Amino acid sequence: MRIVVGCVVRGFILKNAVKQWLEKAGHTVIDVGCYDTSVFVKFPSIAERAARVLQKGEADLGVLCCGSGTGMALCAGKFAGIAAIAAETPMAAEFGRRVNDANVVCMGESLVAPDVACRIVQAFVETKFQDAPGVPSKILDFWKEARDEVYPKGVVARDREIETLP
Repeated sequence: MRIVVGCVVRGFILKNAVKQWLEKAGHTVIDVGCYDTSVFVKFPSIAERAARVLQKGEADLGVLCCGSGTGMALCAGKFAGIAAIAAETPMAAEFGRRVNDANVVCMGESLVAPDVACRIVQAFVETKFQDAPGVPSKILDFWKEARDEVYPKGVVARDREIETLP
């Protein structure tokens, strides 16, 4: 699977742990930054860079890391076709994929340890939308209906440079 990853300074440790896990698991990783921790990076620029990769069809899923996961989820989720969730547990990531068809998981380095981040990402990439044996078809139909109603129809992401504070 092709997975785009990105982070800001407070998320760099998580991104690198996740990136290593993904590559070891055989996934192709597209890293949109940040690449070091020497300069403060603005999270909207990283979220848009990841959204652009997904919108262009160059990745199947995304993983974004910041301090809490919330900022990245809010920023990424404004783009057309991007359904971003913040997850602090593997189960939250699993439900975000199975029930909501999320395609970006966001995590916070202030809240999630690197080993837990890897388990969150594993749950996220291994779960498919509606993969729920035994769930009645009327529930599955509702999940599709809800997904179609709320799936982002926002803006097209631009090619964007990584933005930093001077």
